[in-house]
Amino acid sequence: MKRLSLLFLVMFVMGAGNGSHEVETNSVHMASAPGWVTRVKVDKVIDHIQMVLEWDIRRIEAYWHSDATEFAKGHGRGPLVMAYSLKDKNAIHLGPKVTDANFNAYFGHELVHIIAYQKYKQAIPKWLEEGLANYLAKTAKVDYHWLSSQAAPKDVRELTHPFDGSEDRLRYHYMASQALVEMIAAKCDLANLLRLSVGEKMDGYLDTYCEIRDLNAAFKAWVAKRGK
Repeated sequence: MKRLSLLFLVMFVMGAGNGSHEVETNSVHMASAPGWVTRVKVDKVIDHIQMVLEWDIRRIEAYWHSDATEFAKGHGRGPLVMAYSLKDKNAIHLGPKVTDANFNAYFGHELVHIIAYQKYKQAIPKWLEEGLANYLAKTAKVDYHWLSSQAAPKDVRELTHPFDGSEDRLRYHYMASQALVEMIAAKCDLANLLRLSVGEKMDGYLDTYCEIRDLNAAFKAWVAKRGK
């Protein structure tokens, strides 16, 4: 009996390490997650994003992909993609490069996209949604010194989902979109800004509520000051 119990224990541990571990919470179902993914770990990320965006997630499906080729076929955006979400299908896909160390950032990023769609549909400007996803998930710390050395876009509203391009271009887009929301958050309450306005009225509220008269000029000054 002891030998049989030990065998089951070994099989359980090996199965968990190889991705046969099921995680289910009130907000998400993961049919085949790596062994290091726990319900507590998942709920910690979900609770943070839900609290800031003031929304209870309608149950989503999260899919894990251990094969890089199969994962790439699913998104068709090149080798730099770590995870992606299908908003209309209420699903998140996590690639083989998502690890215990970076899970919170990438899972949290995609959760923001899912909640934005569930709550606002297409009402939030895409540049703001992308920045929110990076800002709330803390995908990376903004390197303002490096950012200030790069050519800024003509209009920061171009900082939408940047899947294509070189690694440096992607790095700039993600970092700049996060810096943009950091700037807005420093000038006004993000949650209240979203409550007040979405879509076409956003520029008006950035002016009256956040006192940002010119978004592009304010962003350039913000980056330049912190890049010194």
